Amino acid sequence: MQDFRMNTFLSVCRTLNYTRSAAELNITQPAVSQHIRYLENMYQVKLFLAEGKKIHLSPAGERLLHAATTLK
Repeated sequence: MQDFRMNTFLSVCRTLNYTRSAAELNITQPAVSQHIRYLENMYQVKLFLAEGKKIHLSPAGERLLHAATTLK
């Protein structure tokens, strides 16, 4: 069974936007941020990199996306 935080991660990967992911998952934007922060702390890596207001996956985030997609 996948952790609900992993579902949040997959949603952010699809939208590349915390606010849109929050709306998609029917949770608040701070909750999305908390879920991503939890995963980053657990794996001790940055999953997303910010360039201005845009985000994109880090190399570690791409590896986690591949693993999560394979498991799903």
